[in-house]
Amino acid sequence: MEIDFSSGLLGNTVTSLLVIGFLIVFLSLVGWRVGKLGVEDKPKGIVFLMVTVVDIINTFIKEFYGKRWRTFAPLLTAIFLYLAFANTAGLLGLTPPLASLTIAFSMSLTVFLTIQVSALIIRKPWRRVKDLAAPNPLLLPINLVGEISTPLAMGLRLFGNLLSGAVLASVFYAFLPPVASVFITAGLLHPVFSIGFGLIQAMVFFLLFTIFLSLAIEDTDVA
Repeated sequence: MEIDFSSGLLGNTVTSLLVIGFLIVFLSLVGWRVGKLGVEDKPKGIVFLMVTVVDIINTFIKEFYGKRWRTFAPLLTAIFLYLAFANTAGLLGLTPPLASLTIAFSMSLTVFLTIQVSALIIRKPWRRVKDLAAPNPLLLPINLVGEISTPLAMGLRLFGNLLSGAVLASVFYAFLPPVASVFITAGLLHPVFSIGFGLIQAMVFFLLFTIFLSLAIEDTDVA
């Protein structure tokens, strides 16, 4: 058996663009529907589901960011929704974007830049340097390595889990008879890998991003 990953990046990139395009259209429609609701109207169906999801995420973010939660909620929510849809794209026969090391690394870069830029703006450069040098200035190099390795590990976690799921599914497709492959791999393993592992990894990434970003900007004047 030979698994060909030669055109993986193209497939991953196309899927990523499709997911982003779908989310733009889908969330715009949901926002339009919510905007048309009256004060006494109750959302239904997909609108109700999305309102509930966003409310749960916002409630969670408020616990970490206090009065600054509105600043970071849109980004964190967008990251979670992108990962949730991207990681489950395999259900539609698409290549999961995060099964590409390049796209996984881009998520690490997003986390790193968001944390560092936010900390520099909110904590100010000198206080940020003092934070990184705590509790002893001699630990500054080690802390800097941690600032880089943490988001890198988060991206590699996504890549490893999504790629392993794709590889395992390919192995089962290759070794099982056609009929059994359809029922077992497509009917059982794909939902487990895509929905189960995919959503879990999206949630883990979201939680870690939320926690590390809140720690970087943490201040005594935050409620």
